[in-house]
Amino acid sequence: MNDDRKRVAVVVPMHNRSELTPDEQISFRHLTHYLHAYDKYLVVPESLDLSLPGCLLKRFGNEYFGSVVANTRLFLSEDFYLAFAEYQYILIYHLDALVFSDQLLAWCDMDFDYIGPPWIHCPDSPWVKEPRVGNGGLSLRKIDSFLKVFRSDVYWMDPEEYWRKQWAGMPAYLRALNLPRKFVKRWFRFNNARREMAQWHLRPDGTRNEDHFWSDRARHYFPEFKVASVEVGLRFAFEVAPRLCYDMNHGRLPFGCHAWPRYDRSFWEPYLLEGQAA
Repeated sequence: MNDDRKRVAVVVPMHNRSELTPDEQISFRHLTHYLHAYDKYLVVPESLDLSLPGCLLKRFGNEYFGSVVANTRLFLSEDFYLAFAEYQYILIYHLDALVFSDQLLAWCDMDFDYIGPPWIHCPDSPWVKEPRVGNGGLSLRKIDSFLKVFRSDVYWMDPEEYWRKQWAGMPAYLRALNLPRKFVKRWFRFNNARREMAQWHLRPDGTRNEDHFWSDRARHYFPEFKVASVEVGLRFAFEVAPRLCYDMNHGRLPFGCHAWPRYDRSFWEPYLLEGQAA
């Protein structure tokens, strides 16, 4: 079947300020140098007056900016992905990312639904128990598959299992008082992917960023959702421990990286483009 949509756009989430820091200027320089051929969008608050050369604007409510929780709510909203429905893929490019070549169409051709720098267990990320893909700061996302997750008819939690875990051991009077909860969980509107996303930032285990949802939970709602392997993810991008990732990637630079000023900046400095600030 023919698909008349454009292949991919680069999407740059901005803060609620109009000036770029020197490191953000370097990230933007890499973007415009290597990915100049693609449509590029700045995702900005409605109230922000901002323009950068070669970029269009997509505006969202001010409530989606200014904190990690606010950003998580944006990237777990269907409206965000619908705003780019004219494209098959979007590349999320935060301004602490870099790219080192134009391999973007080749990565689209690999047909993953989600790919980003892998999370690996190392001193920079001791919380990682199971290495996997991955971080959303530089990530390729397939629009149709993301929308299928939002529109899935799969329960967030099985109603019977919820009742057993939460209330089966409680006194009879408490079970009786909370019996309506059991039936509410059977009402799909209150027990679906959107409901889980709406409460994602409240998770007690610390995995509150939106990328954890797409890495770990999207397949629950859409079993065909394809997340890249760690090996493939390392060819796409590094984040933590870039020297270790470089060795794991057989001494090769990836397509890009995320959080380069934060994790071993000196590793990346020989690869930074020189030039005028954006």
